[in-house]
Amino acid sequence: MADKPLSAGEKQIAGDRPLFGILCLVTAGFVFSFFNAIVKHLSTNGMPVMEVAWGRYVFHLLFALVYAGLARHIERPAVAPVQTYWWQPWREMLRARKPGLQFLRSLLMLATTLLFFLAVSHIDLASATAVAFVEPMVITILSFFLLKEQVGVRRWSAVAIGFIGVLIVIRPGFGMVSLAILLPVFSASTGATYNVLTRIAARYDSNVTSLFYAALVGCLVLSAFMPLVWQAPSVNEWLLLAALGFSGGLAHTLVIRAFTFASASIIAPFIYLQLVWATAIGYVWFDMLPAITTWIGGAVIIATGIYTAHRERIRGREKMAPVLATDISPKG
Repeated sequence: MADKPLSAGEKQIAGDRPLFGILCLVTAGFVFSFFNAIVKHLSTNGMPVMEVAWGRYVFHLLFALVYAGLARHIERPAVAPVQTYWWQPWREMLRARKPGLQFLRSLLMLATTLLFFLAVSHIDLASATAVAFVEPMVITILSFFLLKEQVGVRRWSAVAIGFIGVLIVIRPGFGMVSLAILLPVFSASTGATYNVLTRIAARYDSNVTSLFYAALVGCLVLSAFMPLVWQAPSVNEWLLLAALGFSGGLAHTLVIRAFTFASASIIAPFIYLQLVWATAIGYVWFDMLPAITTWIGGAVIIATGIYTAHRERIRGREKMAPVLATDISPKG
């Protein structure tokens, strides 16, 4: 009985509010871009990347604890039982049906975070964001090898074209911007594996549980390394770390809400507005604009990403299964 999957009603509330879903996703993209800008600011001003990630997870954990207390009223009020004790939401949050799976996906999220933080500390926000959008294509590859899902010729072609877009951004050879441009590719790879495992975890645990374990594991692992890299933050840096953690938690929550209120086929293209946000914030905050090759390669990656999402929607409709939001979520 402990491994019985959640019912459809427990997983999400069926909704048909596409405009609200679009607004949530566009806002999430902006918040993630702001989140990434804080990372770049802190890391380029002397704070070790691992310490920046630690602050992100500490305050993300606090966000998860607060959100757990509100989630019964926000996430699934139609199926939530009557609360008897005030501590009931936190008790349910800790109750993972697949703790080993939660631990593994949390480690992958940590790796994804560290790799992407390293990337934005060395390259402009727009380039890192554009390359990271290759993640849906990596998910397609992993779905074929790990989940034994069928992948047709058209989707394989989209994957190949998407990676051509990555090469346009990276510009391998003498024109290559920096070896750090490869970091978003690695981040997308670990992030894709994390998302594939999240597909499985979503069958057993709620969003609140997954959010909590990802924050808890990241916080504990990074805390073990803090004595090696610790630099006492100033008051302003503490405030930025707090903003980092809470904005990350808010953005992930907005993504969840977006895919609750509208179908993925309607709102998926709006995910890629994050590239515009990243460019604007990068210019205003750091006076950095991406090269023309970033726009060209980014356009190729985005086009293939939208097509991949379209094929996922068709495949999901054929199997009578929903397309998960984690396949095509904003990057941060």
